[in-house]
Amino acid sequence: MSDVGIKSTSIGGTGIGSKLGAWPYGITIFLSASMVFLVQPMFAKMATPLLGGAPAVWNVSLVCFQAALLAGYAYAHGLARIKSVKVQVSIHAALLVAAGLIALPMSISGLFGTPDPAHPILWLAGTFMVSIAPPFAVISATAPLIQSWYAKTGRPDADDPYHLYAASNAGSLLGLAAYPLLMEPLATLSQQSGLWASGYALLACLLIACGVLAFRSNRNVTVSATMTAAPLETKIEHAVWKERLVWLALAFVPSSLLVGATTHISTDVAAAPFLWAPPLMAYIVTFIIVFSKKPLISTQTANTYLPHAIMLAVALIAMPTFITLPWPVVILVHIGALFLASLALHGTLADRRPPAARLTEFFLIMSLGGVLGSAFNALVAPIIFPTVIEYPLMLAIALILRHVTTPNRDDLRQNVPALVALSVVTVLTLGLGILGQEPPEMLSRGLLAIVLVIAILFATSRWVPVLALVTALSIGWIANPVKNSFSERGFFGVIKTTDWDDRNVRLMLHGTTLHGAQLMKDTPRPTPLTYYHQAAPIGQAFAAYTDTAETVGVVGLGVGSVACYAAPGQDYRYYEIDPLVAKVARDETRFTFLSTCTPDAPIILGDARITLGDEAAGTFDILLLDAFSSDAVPAHLLTREAMSLYLSRLSDDGVLVFHISNRHLALLPTLARVGAAEDADMVFQSFRPKDDSEFGGPVASDVVVLAKSEAALARLLEDDRWTPLAADDGRPWSDDYSNIIGAMIEKHAK
Repeated sequence: MSDVGIKSTSIGGTGIGSKLGAWPYGITIFLSASMVFLVQPMFAKMATPLLGGAPAVWNVSLVCFQAALLAGYAYAHGLARIKSVKVQVSIHAALLVAAGLIALPMSISGLFGTPDPAHPILWLAGTFMVSIAPPFAVISATAPLIQSWYAKTGRPDADDPYHLYAASNAGSLLGLAAYPLLMEPLATLSQQSGLWASGYALLACLLIACGVLAFRSNRNVTVSATMTAAPLETKIEHAVWKERLVWLALAFVPSSLLVGATTHISTDVAAAPFLWAPPLMAYIVTFIIVFSKKPLISTQTANTYLPHAIMLAVALIAMPTFITLPWPVVILVHIGALFLASLALHGTLADRRPPAARLTEFFLIMSLGGVLGSAFNALVAPIIFPTVIEYPLMLAIALILRHVTTPNRDDLRQNVPALVALSVVTVLTLGLGILGQEPPEMLSRGLLAIVLVIAILFATSRWVPVLALVTALSIGWIANPVKNSFSERGFFGVIKTTDWDDRNVRLMLHGTTLHGAQLMKDTPRPTPLTYYHQAAPIGQAFAAYTDTAETVGVVGLGVGSVACYAAPGQDYRYYEIDPLVAKVARDETRFTFLSTCTPDAPIILGDARITLGDEAAGTFDILLLDAFSSDAVPAHLLTREAMSLYLSRLSDDGVLVFHISNRHLALLPTLARVGAAEDADMVFQSFRPKDDSEFGGPVASDVVVLAKSEAALARLLEDDRWTPLAADDGRPWSDDYSNIIGAMIEKHAK
């Protein structure tokens, strides 16, 4: 499909617009994109404390921002249809001012109150709409609007202004990287909000200036009568809509893959928040490449290597226990697959872009595809899929799309042997799975290797890589059987339970994080295991204080292991943000800690900062904070304001038990600084069991106990396993300041 574009020539050639060239437009687009991607993590950081630090906050926030981006593109498309550039500039200037007055400086609106754990998405979407959506949507219109204005300047490259979109994505990349590396560690949230408001004011001035330049240049442009655009109505309508659907699909799949890869990485590899940004960076870089005047990597090259990258990622998904690579390598493999898939599909999208006369329509549909792709993963997939199956599904669709948009003319007969071989392996593996037969490990490894070789040798085929992907997943399914498994997915992630018959233990997992375990053949009163074993620090603390404690609070329920430290007459209260965790812990057919030891204890759903705030001062004699073993640390539970709340809810002789085991972040110095800032006394134990008993006994854990006075810690200070803890001179976290990157560096600098 092709349109005859509008070709214009300047009859001016002088004036400030001609001297400045494309620079004002490029700088404005660059700044607007930086602003867009600075505010996304800023908003998520503000909203996360009210939603327990869940990774899904990022996914849903991404959908909200893409929806606002779509609104901005729709607005730009409508505005560009007004013939007078002067009127366009006037309208845009008025909206810029109005949006700024409505929502800046940015803060989380209290209009919708506190979030309901049963419907967190509605709260997050509504809060986004009233907190930041107006200015965000207006500046999101910058990229298509500026390119539309530039197309009317009469400059030599004005008939193809798409190269300015590369500047937009370069700004996006800079903004995304600048937030965790510069703004978060160096500025408080209030300072960040003020800086963003100042940037918005500067951007508004630049946008208006570009509009004025475009208006003045447009007056000096004549349009060749022979090069006017053919009306859209003269086109064959079904061909037009077919092309629009192709644009939509080419934008949908990479966007879905972005969220799918991020969810897979943060669920099944490592759930650290700093890993949310790299996939998005890889995704953005593909736009920079494909919309450049001279792309660094061609679409053909991306299509050539795409099957190799996808099959390697699928092999890691299928056989996580057989292919043991360091997690950074695994993450790079998945990001590499996302990058090549996005590069191939976005490259095809860029190759099919229309003339400048339909530029805003093109960006509008591309944005719609992005919104639908991310919404499918963030909103639909958690409802229809029990695990993150949408990720491999989209990898398969990416393989199909590369040939749908660029048909393969290879002789089908050459691919028949590979297709037959893969079909036989697939049928056999699925048959074994249905019969419940587990093949030997070496056979599974060998079959997977054969599948990978076939996929690589027939990478140019349309269907061989797709069938190889299905076969690899089938092999993984039968090679990693899970007995008596349960899996359910909600806003806060995927909760799984599984039995290890050879170890007589049942586990609850949230992604890669262990939430608790129970012996399947246990005594009438279940035995606390893992972090809660009587030999581990949490067990020691409960044993030391349980005879004097009347009221015990537990933040982070898990399977309810600490319930069986309860003594007659004690009042136990559990605080849990994820309804699924509460559901599984209460299920007597799976875990019996709660039903046996504290059957009448309430489970209070919601974020602990909110729910503990409803309790009276001096309520707890023991308060356990066990919300940090997951790699997605709720930073808002580690601030001075949070610590002040916890200490105020302790009795005078009460103790605050913090479980801070974490694979990626150094939480000990962070907690010590916060505790010292609130005048708490502290002791610490880094526990390492003498024998490796897997999950049937104690496991390694780091625990800090804090109290209002040293006297309250006397029982632990008498035990030489506990060490007094003092803070260094580092800056304590607060609701206005936290430094995740700094904690990560401290962890790995040891």
